[in-house]
Amino acid sequence: MKKTKMILLAAGLGTRLWTVTGGRPKQLLEVGGMTLFDRHLALAEFLGLEPAVVTRPEFAADFAGRGAEVWIEDESPDMLVTLSNTRRHVREDYVWVGGDMLFTDFQPLRELLAAHRAAGSAGAFLYARTDRFKAKLTLEPAPAVVLTRQGSHPFSLPCFGVHAPRLYDYMPDDPGAPPGNYLQLAIENGEPLLFREYRAPVFEIDTPADLAATRRHFERIARAS
Repeated sequence: MKKTKMILLAAGLGTRLWTVTGGRPKQLLEVGGMTLFDRHLALAEFLGLEPAVVTRPEFAADFAGRGAEVWIEDESPDMLVTLSNTRRHVREDYVWVGGDMLFTDFQPLRELLAAHRAAGSAGAFLYARTDRFKAKLTLEPAPAVVLTRQGSHPFSLPCFGVHAPRLYDYMPDDPGAPPGNYLQLAIENGEPLLFREYRAPVFEIDTPADLAATRRHFERIARAS
């Protein structure tokens, strides 16, 4: 039986971490004794999914032979454009995760995937009580998603989702065009979407400060164990 794909979006340039990475993919940085990429492979195994990584042509060799199918993205470094372009490879429901996103508890992700499958939803997403992530969520009076770094918002969406392929319909067909706020378009069209709160620490590693904070967290966990 064909396994569901987990797509790791890793086609960004990672310029804010070049002083640490030397220009290599930031997914190969070590956090708590494992690379980010190995932690994503562990997540795919925990969820029972088949991993695939989407990366730039110049990074393909860095990921080859590491346990995931490698897809090349040469249209754009933008993560949502990369997500839109995965329609070239995917025809079934799939999971996607940002390549610089690190979840510390995998169980809520498994529960989200199970809920999506049980409900037959168009998509399922996690939200956290933070402004940290660009996609901001409002639940009342009805779900709404805004893409912004401005203002104050109660919730935001870490870069993890479960998609039915029909969500591609809310992204432009042009592989080089910005995908826009596809989630809000899906909401406005009446697509059934699930949102579940993620309460454990979750990290997005964009800068050296983010990397240091993530490493400190795992050091504390190691000392406490």
